[in-house]
Amino acid sequence: MDLRARNWSDRRTFQSRDLTLADLLHAKASTRISVVIPAHDEARTIGPIITCIRDELMIQCGLVDELVVIDSDSTDETASVAEGAGAHVFSAA
Repeated sequence: MDLRARNWSDRRTFQSRDLTLADLLHAKASTRISVVIPAHDEARTIGPIITCIRDELMIQCGLVDELVVIDSDSTDETASVAEGAGAHVFSAA
C-alpha cells in the first residue's frame, strides 16, 4: 500500500480496544444503531450469536437498537431460531 493510502487508512481505522463503552455511547448520542446479519443455513449457530448481541449490546449497555437477520433461502430453521432469540427476520428471497 502506498504511503498516501496507508495514511488515509490509518486516520480512518479504529480497533475495538481503542474505544471504551463510554466513548461509543457518547459517539452514538441519538443515532440509532442496527446490526444486520446475513445468514444461510445457520440454525446451529445463529441463536447464540443473536443472544449475545441482544444481551450484551442491547439490554446491558444500550449500544445497539435493532438486530436484524436477513435469511437467504435457508433450508433449515435459521429464521425461526433467529426470531426466537430476539432478532427481526427478513427473507432475502
